[in-house]
Amino acid sequence: MRKIGLITCALLVAPICVCLIPAPGWAAQTPPKVIRLEPKKMAGVDQGKAVVVKGAAGTTAHRFVVDKLTYQMPVAVVLRPVNKGDEVGLKVTKYAWNQPLRAGSTEGDLLRYTFRTEGEFQVAVDAKKAQTPYRLMIWVGDETKPEFAPVVIKASEFEADQGWGISSIVLWVIAAALILIVVLLGALVMKRKAS
Repeated sequence: MRKIGLITCALLVAPICVCLIPAPGWAAQTPPKVIRLEPKKMAGVDQGKAVVVKGAAGTTAHRFVVDKLTYQMPVAVVLRPVNKGDEVGLKVTKYAWNQPLRAGSTEGDLLRYTFRTEGEFQVAVDAKKAQTPYRLMIWVGDETKPEFAPVVIKASEFEADQGWGISSIVLWVIAAALILIVVLLGALVMKRKAS
């Protein structure tokens, strides 16, 4: 009886232990590395901050994140291949790496995207050919704060602007014409009732 219990227990535990042993392919999979970029003041860049990345792309994308942005900061992402004629791919995403908001390739020339965003954004650079050299520049402009006219006007400013302009004369003429029409209509109604 005791042997049957041990055999049953071993049969139940063995599949669980086998499932816990990682397969050879699973152990090799590591999540891609994401590099956080921090734009800084740079010589030759008069306004805003920038960061330049020198790399060699391949089929596995190089991933970058830029954060601490506000919607008042304009952003430019520029990618170019080092060797003329090389093709390097660029994807700009906000939330998921596999859902790019902007995507394109250099096709031997410069590729540039400009936009505004809040919080952070992500950039992925890849190439069909291994070890394709590229240069990536991310520029973040200074925060722009537009000046708006005040919504509330002081009473002293409102009363000071009560001059006899053309618009006020037109309003007085219209009001007088309406009063005259009402008086004439009233007189006609009274005349008809009297007769």
